[in-house]
Amino acid sequence: MEIAWLEDFVVLARMRHFSRAANKRNVSQPAFSRRIQALEAWLGARLFDRRTTPIELTAEGERFRETAVGVLRDIYRDRDAFRRDISKMHADVWVSGSTSVLVHFVPDWIEDMTAKIGPFKANIGTYGAYNLGAPSDMVQRLRQGEIDLTFTYSHPEMPRVLDTGNFASKVVGRSAFGPYSPVAANGKALFDLPGSKDSPRPWLAYAMDSVLARAEGLAIERADDELFLQTVHQTMGVDMLKQFAVLGKGLAWLPDYAVAGEVAGGELVPVGAKEHIVDLEIRLYRSLGRSRPLVEKIWSALEEIPTS
Repeated sequence: MEIAWLEDFVVLARMRHFSRAANKRNVSQPAFSRRIQALEAWLGARLFDRRTTPIELTAEGERFRETAVGVLRDIYRDRDAFRRDISKMHADVWVSGSTSVLVHFVPDWIEDMTAKIGPFKANIGTYGAYNLGAPSDMVQRLRQGEIDLTFTYSHPEMPRVLDTGNFASKVVGRSAFGPYSPVAANGKALFDLPGSKDSPRPWLAYAMDSVLARAEGLAIERADDELFLQTVHQTMGVDMLKQFAVLGKGLAWLPDYAVAGEVAGGELVPVGAKEHIVDLEIRLYRSLGRSRPLVEKIWSALEEIPTS
């Protein structure tokens, strides 16, 4: 039996149509059908009732679908773990975090840390690169030592996923997180705040399950006057929202260090009032379990910024 057969089966079980499933798998329908037949022959059972439209799973097919999904999940999980282990041989420390922190903060942090403890090799990846689909995934990877250090945004009024007895954290940076507008031809903000009921401001917002969406919520809740905003785009990433803002699509809440160049270049300008700005911490987490000597060395060399 081949893994491809299981993948074919799972796709066909979901789509219930041979032609569409074959297109999804990038094979011809005859070749796809032969692979499904080969799987059925290997199992000694019919998995699909082809007399119906759309096709239906047989009782054996329903039973086997759960097995196939579980087998594929376990295989790919182990494959990813093996690849991470191989990569770890070529890095001294594994670092994860959101893209904006890794791009705009971590390079300077590594330079500073190198000056303190000497050179080291870091494998640096975003949550997406490490397949951290949910906060619970990040917690598990950090606890198991698959990731050594994780940078996150934090605020005293925001829940912290990693604040348990299993992890330690230090504040290593800060960012003023406030609203920025593209610049109009006259050099002033294209979109100001608070807007009005008749003229809501186009808003470039963060996806609801992101940390920065909660920070946005804090800023809006603190506003003395009601803000009139209309969402035009929504995403997880700081840099994508920043690019939309530069293109004139709306205003966005952004970390100050991520927009320093655009503000200096006259592409973006801060708007709103002081209460619209949230003082975010950049917090570094590590597991309290077993860790490599370099992680201990880095941790000892960290100079924590006092919390507000």
